[in-house]
Amino acid sequence: MRHLTVVCIYLTAFALLSACSPESSDIKAQMPFQEPAKPEVPVYDKVAPQEFKWITEDGGQSQFDFNPQVDILFVMDNSDSMKSAQENLNRNIDRFTAGIVKNKMIDYHIGVVSTWDSSERFAKAKKDSFNIGDLRYVKDANGKFVNKRFYTKADGGKNSLAATLAIGVTPYAEGGPENEEFFSPLAAALENAGRGATNEGFFRDNAQLVVVIMTDADDSTSRISPEQMAKTLVDFKGGKEEKVSVFGVLVRPNDPDQYKDWDLRIHPKYHPECFDITQKAAKNNGKCTSGFGPDRLDQLIVAANANSGTPEQIRAKFIMSIVSKNFGSDLAKIGEDITVKTLEKEIFLSQRPRVTAEGKLMVRVRYGTEKELSAGKGQIIPQKQDGGWLYDPENNSVHLSGTIAYSYQDGARFAVDLIPLTIKQ
Repeated sequence: MRHLTVVCIYLTAFALLSACSPESSDIKAQMPFQEPAKPEVPVYDKVAPQEFKWITEDGGQSQFDFNPQVDILFVMDNSDSMKSAQENLNRNIDRFTAGIVKNKMIDYHIGVVSTWDSSERFAKAKKDSFNIGDLRYVKDANGKFVNKRFYTKADGGKNSLAATLAIGVTPYAEGGPENEEFFSPLAAALENAGRGATNEGFFRDNAQLVVVIMTDADDSTSRISPEQMAKTLVDFKGGKEEKVSVFGVLVRPNDPDQYKDWDLRIHPKYHPECFDITQKAAKNNGKCTSGFGPDRLDQLIVAANANSGTPEQIRAKFIMSIVSKNFGSDLAKIGEDITVKTLEKEIFLSQRPRVTAEGKLMVRVRYGTEKELSAGKGQIIPQKQDGGWLYDPENNSVHLSGTIAYSYQDGARFAVDLIPLTIKQ
């Protein structure tokens, strides 16, 4: 048995040595080569090119409706010195309203309030029944008063805007104002706008508010500063500065004294700093050579239109001379500016639009009736600054200029078509 075990050990050792011998390597080298099996690669379907679909930003949102509204309030000086200026306004008022009244798209209200004087003398001597800030009654085509406080688009030719704005003048001796106030009646007009108040219905929430102040004097309101008056107007429009415009038809500092109210003339009663006053006379000392202008009204106009440029640019656009030889043309320019601003519109988008590799914005703006827009039709509004629309990436909105030539239709509105940047799964 022991002998058999020893034999097994020797055989095992021999087998191991044989496996590591050169002969063993030769045997492996002579074996045919087999390539390793390749892993199976899954086969995928070809990916189709991504398709972008146009969507229409509409859904009945009110921001797509287009009913441009403007409330124009004239604050008129009815002091004795304003007779010729009022007559000049009446002769040229049609030029002012040409673009506003003739544009079928604009829904306008036009009203007028008169200047005020807070003195005790004025309160006792005043003969008319109008309280501070009350809108004057409208006059018909024959110059007779009707029971209505403001002129509207619906009036057509029934009532006369020129006659309505011709509020006339009241001489000082008959109770007319001496220290003309414009801020106090303007503020009161806003306060009298509530339900059941004198001016109910004139001011509308979505309308542009335009104030036109016409005078040869300056404001004398003691309790309201120009900055406060501007803030009151903006607050009245919900803090939206773009909804407020204030224009002035005023005298300028270098206009001759004969065209100015007494408080703006180089006169010892109002500007004693310009004179050496003795017991017998008041001699001009030569210190006041440039004359005086309506500084407080100037400050109001600059503050109320602060988003329209520099003070110099604002004065050039929003102030015209009451004694200008080009009075009619200047008045027409104000009317044109009001028309353009009233027709401007901003539409906010719910999704950001896609831009092609060539830089083309995938947005289209259409105007038309609901039936036309639903059928993919309507007037195509071009993408351009003047007479079209521009995209505002900061607000993700479309700005429509006020110079678009619309094919007007009753009840027409907008549709904005776009390819959204993000594809919703």
